Amino acid sequence: MDYSNKIKFLINSTKKNIDVVLEKLITSFYEQNSQNFIIKNTDILVVVNDCDEISFKKCDKYCILYVKHNSIDFTALIAVIEHIYSLIDNDFEIPDYWFYMHDTCKLGSNFLNLLETYIEKLYNYNLNTLSLTYVKSMNIGIYKYNYLLNKKNIVLNLRSQDNPPMSQIQELKKVGVALEDILFKNDDYRLHFLDYINSMMYPHLHDRTYVSEPKNIYEKSDIKRIEEYFANIDFYKYKANWELKKEYILDP
Repeated sequence: MDYSNKIKFLINSTKKNIDVVLEKLITSFYEQNSQNFIIKNTDILVVVNDCDEISFKKCDKYCILYVKHNSIDFTALIAVIEHIYSLIDNDFEIPDYWFYMHDTCKLGSNFLNLLETYIEKLYNYNLNTLSLTYVKSMNIGIYKYNYLLNKKNIVLNLRSQDNPPMSQIQELKKVGVALEDILFKNDDYRLHFLDYINSMMYPHLHDRTYVSEPKNIYEKSDIKRIEEYFANIDFYKYKANWELKKEYILDP
């Protein structure tokens, strides 16, 4: 299968995070074993929140879309809905599917090889979404772009004001925790698909394989995070907020 523009990678990032955590994730894109899926800069769109102006930039290894709002975990999903024409005007081709993830992730070297099998399922069964796990997925997973457009009212209702104060960001984080995976849960086709799919055809990418104790992950950050690993897609997530809190850690 030719993967050009069938799927691209959408990364949710922040002004504070981009210089602290992003490099580990971007580097892992270019350390893949895949012979069929060769990553190029236009395959990766990093959305950076809370900026002074809306703009687009092509870097050597990825592209950046700068936006003004800070809608926590939904910033990037909102951005590709709101700024589709800005992307097109900058010759960024819109894919059929987005693989959405946070910047505090890392890909194992076999990620793209494993992803190929899931991409085939997306097209064979015309899936709208494919979540990271069967239960809480941190909104991480694959979304058909047309599905995002059809469900845009859900995510646009979670949009912050431009350059929001920290008080609003904290409140949006709490709302986001309560509404985790809201787009997966609103995928009626996926729920129906679960009813008859056989046990060998997983309706989600995979289940969590292990969780580490809190530890330092990034050289430029003193914040301790747990490491979650998902073997069926060779994917790592580093979490500073792994439990309910009165005030969430939002710094890198």
